[in-house]
Amino acid sequence: MSRPLTRSLLTMGGVLTVAALALTGCGGKTADTGSASAASDGPTIALLYGTTGDFSFMDSAYKGFTEAQQEDSFAPLELSSPNTDDYQDRVDLALSQNASLAIGIGFQWQQPMSETAHPDTAFVQVDADTGTVIDDVTTISFAAEQSSYLVGVAAALASTSKHVGFVGGVDQPSIQNFFTGFEAGAKSVDPSIVVDKTYLAPLGDFTGFSDPTKGKEAAASMYAGGADVVYAAAGGSGQGVYEEAAASSTDAKKNWAIGVDADVYQTVSDTIKPFILTSAIKNVDVAVKTSISEFLDGSLQPGEVRYDLSNDGVGYSTSGGFLDAYADQLAAIEKDIVDGKITVPTAL
Repeated sequence: MSRPLTRSLLTMGGVLTVAALALTGCGGKTADTGSASAASDGPTIALLYGTTGDFSFMDSAYKGFTEAQQEDSFAPLELSSPNTDDYQDRVDLALSQNASLAIGIGFQWQQPMSETAHPDTAFVQVDADTGTVIDDVTTISFAAEQSSYLVGVAAALASTSKHVGFVGGVDQPSIQNFFTGFEAGAKSVDPSIVVDKTYLAPLGDFTGFSDPTKGKEAAASMYAGGADVVYAAAGGSGQGVYEEAAASSTDAKKNWAIGVDADVYQTVSDTIKPFILTSAIKNVDVAVKTSISEFLDGSLQPGEVRYDLSNDGVGYSTSGGFLDAYADQLAAIEKDIVDGKITVPTAL
């Protein structure tokens, strides 16, 4: 089985050197990459993503990619970049490296994947907006409103101030959808509960997903204003929210944070763990692994694939045991959503 390869374009020659120059021109930094070696078995499969270390979405995607390497034979090609303006360049780079499958992590891949001819490469877009259909592309969407509804219920049950908050990374429909579900869940428990919200960046500005300082400042304002539970749907910026939950808690008022996409309790430091109430889970790792497996066995097909509570595509974490007192109530609500007794509103 091939091992993950080094990721610096600066050490590579030929096509990758040219690609590095092109990517540098886009945003001042090059994409990190691994190049499939000649000794690798199987087709080249590229993962197009941001950067790891966000304790959520990107970490989960990378986990699925590395786990797939242990289970299936293929040559891994990592195309990672912190830039928000080089998506087309990385799609082109995947094609130039003869990737048989290219998996783009995030809604930002919709435009380049829809505008790029790829007769010899299968495209998968993970985390497309619900209803997104692109010719000859597999789009994977997640019912984030469902998992957000459940953590909204948890937030309302845990809150002693009857005041909770939401920090979104970017003010766009896919993130608004997290808020819509969260607010509905909280108000299903207590219609009078106060639900604050803020977004760290406007539509089109993806830096809102990678600014922990802004996340921390937003959470500090909410906690100071009376909220005692804050849900962060903000990628790497959520780290600031988690840190602030711990930093601002006192003997008189414990503040909670709720993570997103992955079980952040498992990745934050021990000093922060006691303040992570739960996380709204989006099983991106499963989507990545399944896409690779289906591609290799020939069953991957273009079209939308929907992950929701009914197929364990989304959910919530119970690490730390902080939801134990509400376990039966949450399980019953989850069942009602799956059975169609509860219709969770959506912003999409």
